Amino acid sequence: MKWFLPFLLTFPLYAAPNIDPDVEITVMGLVCPSCAVGLKKIFRKDSRVKGLKMDTKKQILLLEYWGIEIHPSKIKTMVEDSGYEVSSIKWFKKGKPQRYNAP
Repeated sequence: MKWFLPFLLTFPLYAAPNIDPDVEITVMGLVCPSCAVGLKKIFRKDSRVKGLKMDTKKQILLLEYWGIEIHPSKIKTMVEDSGYEVSSIKWFKKGKPQRYNAP
């Protein structure tokens, strides 16, 4: 029981961050959170990525940049290096879709 209290106190640190995505990537095979570990590692190493969020039900990866976009071929290579296939890449240039703004 002693281990339970520290777990509850640190839980918000592991929650998915609220991001304002610049890119939506549909990733074939992204079906569970444990499957996404490789993708998270590769995208977090890139200094241009400000934040990322994954939705395994819709098989999408949302990326937010610091200001410098990543070229589509680089995104595709990063996903393929993780063992997945890119189905589509969608940019949100002018405005973000409403479904991603507020939780």
